Amino acid sequence: MTRYIALNMGECSGIGPELIIKSLSSDEAASFSAVIVVGDRELFSYVSKTLRIPMPFTAFASSDEELTKCMLAGEKKIFYDIKCVDMEHFEFGHPSENTGLAAYTTTAKAVSLIQNSYASALVTLPADSRALALAGLDVLTYDDMIDELTLSKRGLRMLDADGVKIFSHTYNTRLRLALDEITFEKILDTIIRVDSLTQENSVFSLDKPLAIASVNPHREDSLVWEEEERDILIPAIEKARQIGIDIIGPVSADVLMHRAEKGLYRAVIALFYDQAHIAAMSMSFEKTVTVVWGWPFPVIRVDRPAMLERAGKNMSAPYCLNQALRVARKYVDLGVIS
Repeated sequence: MTRYIALNMGECSGIGPELIIKSLSSDEAASFSAVIVVGDRELFSYVSKTLRIPMPFTAFASSDEELTKCMLAGEKKIFYDIKCVDMEHFEFGHPSENTGLAAYTTTAKAVSLIQNSYASALVTLPADSRALALAGLDVLTYDDMIDELTLSKRGLRMLDADGVKIFSHTYNTRLRLALDEITFEKILDTIIRVDSLTQENSVFSLDKPLAIASVNPHREDSLVWEEEERDILIPAIEKARQIGIDIIGPVSADVLMHRAEKGLYRAVIALFYDQAHIAAMSMSFEKTVTVVWGWPFPVIRVDRPAMLERAGKNMSAPYCLNQALRVARKYVDLGVIS
C-alpha cells in the first residue's frame, strides 16, 4: 500500500509554491514520490507561468472522494485544490490577510488528510507570522497551528543536517535569558527526554551514546571548568549515567559537532539554538531540515524563511525541500509515528 506525504504550500507570496513546483519537477522526485500537495490551483498555475516551468502534478482533486480515486489509480503527484487565494489582490513578496488565511487553511487540510489516513507525514513550507497576524489568527507559527489542530503539545525539535541529529536545550531564546535555562533539573530533564525519544525510534543508532555540549568553550580534559559546567552540567550528566543513560560530555561545541559529523553519536544536545543551528547549516546548508517530535505524526519543516524578496523571480533552488521530502519518506517507510 502506498503511503503518502502531505505537503502544504506555506506562505504563498514567498518561495513555497516555487519550491514545490521545482522539487516535484526535479530528477529526485521519484525518490520521495507519493505526495499530496495542498494548495490553490489557480495560484500554482500563476506561479508556473511566471517561472515558465510546467506544473508537475499527475492528478488533481478538490474533494476527499476525488482524492481517493486518484490514490486508487496509483497517482504519485496529486494536487488537492482548495480555492483560498484571492488572485486579484495577490502579489509576490507581500504577505497579507489573504495569504495568511490561505496558509492556515491549507495546513488545516493537510493535517486533516493525515488524521483521516490519506497521508502519513507532513512536510511544511515556510509560513509568515505577519500574514497570519493580518488574518486575525491566534496562531502565528506552525507550532501553534499544529498544536491547535491536533489538540496536543509538541515535544522536541531536532535539526537533521544530512543525517547528523542535533537537539537544542533552548529554542529561539535570547542568549541572556537562555543562560537562566541552564539548571540541573532542566538539563537532566532534556537529557532524559532526548534519551527516551532516541531509544524509541529506529532512525537513531542505538549502539552509540548521546553527547552534550558545554556552556563555555573548553578543552574536554580541562581541569578548570567554569561554574556552569562544574556545578550544573557535570552533576546532571553524572546523574543521567546513574539512571542508565549512555551520554558523553560536556564537550566543547566545536569539537562536539565535528565528532557528530563523523557519526560518533546517536544524537547531540546543544545548549543554545545557535550552537545547534550554526553548526547544522555549516555542515550541510542545503540538507538541513527541522524534525518536530511529539505530535501524532511526523512533521518535517523546510529550514528556511519565506524569502519574500526572492518570490516570483526564479532565484530559488529546491534542495532543502528535496531533503525534507527524503527525510519524510524515510520516516514513513520505517513506520515512524513520532
